[in-house]
Amino acid sequence: VLPYPLEVGSLDAFDELIGTLYEPAERQKLEWAIGSVVSGDSKTIQKFVVLYGEAGSGKSTVLNIIQWLFEGYYTTFEARALTSYGNSFSTEVFRGNPLIAIQHDGDLSRIEDNTKLNSIVSHEEMTMNEKFKSSYTSRLNCFLFIGTNRPVKISDSQSGIIRRLLDIRPSGNRVSSKKYQALMSQIHFELGAIAHHCLTVYLSMGKNYYSGYKPLSMMLQTDVFFNFVEDNFYTFVQQGGGTTLLQAYEMYKTYC
Repeated sequence: VLPYPLEVGSLDAFDELIGTLYEPAERQKLEWAIGSVVSGDSKTIQKFVVLYGEAGSGKSTVLNIIQWLFEGYYTTFEARALTSYGNSFSTEVFRGNPLIAIQHDGDLSRIEDNTKLNSIVSHEEMTMNEKFKSSYTSRLNCFLFIGTNRPVKISDSQSGIIRRLLDIRPSGNRVSSKKYQALMSQIHFELGAIAHHCLTVYLSMGKNYYSGYKPLSMMLQTDVFFNFVEDNFYTFVQQGGGTTLLQAYEMYKTYC
C-alpha cells in the first residue's frame, strides 16, 4: 500500500530537476527501474542499478526520492560487505525481505566474491545468517540501488555482473542550491504522479527492455581483457578477422 494516490498529476519539479541532472537515456533507465518496482515486476527482474558519478552530481537526490516513494518498503545495506570475504552476517539487513535496498555511497571497485550479490539480484534461494539465530534459506525480492563515485569492478571472473548491472550516469549539470531546495520540497507533493509516470514508462518499454544491455563504458574502465580486445581490434581485423591462441596470449601479456 503506497502512502499516496497513484494517478496522473503535475511533474513540474521532478521534470526540471531530473531533466537537469540526467540526460534522457539515463533518465529513462531510472524511470524504468522505479516503474518496475511500482508494477511489482522487480521481484523477478535480474538487474541492479548503480548510479555512478562524481560527488554532488545528483546520485543521492535520486535515491532520496526513491526512499520517499517507497517509505516502509526499503532497507539500507553495504555493498562492500556483500562482495568481500569474511562477512557472514552481511545478509542480515535483508531479513525483512524489503522491496528495495539502497546504499548512497557504495563501493564495488574491489569485488572479491560476487556470489551473494548475484543471488540477491537473481532472486535465488540463498542461506541467510543472522546473529544469535540459526541459518535459514530465503528467496529475496529485493531490487538494489547503489550510488558510487568509483567504477564497478568487472572482470571475467565476475561476468555475471555484466548482464545484471544497469549503470546510470548523471549529466554533470547542476541547479543552484536555492533552486534545488525549492524543487525537492515540491517533489514531496508529486510522489503519486511520479510513481504513475514511472509505471507508464516501464509498461511502455516492457519488462525485458534492458535484457540485452551491457554496461560498455563501465567495462572499458575496469575490465582489462575487454580493453585489450578493444585496443587490438584493428590488428585482428587486418589478420583476416582472427588470431591464434598463442599470438593472442603473447599480445595480452605484453599489453598487461
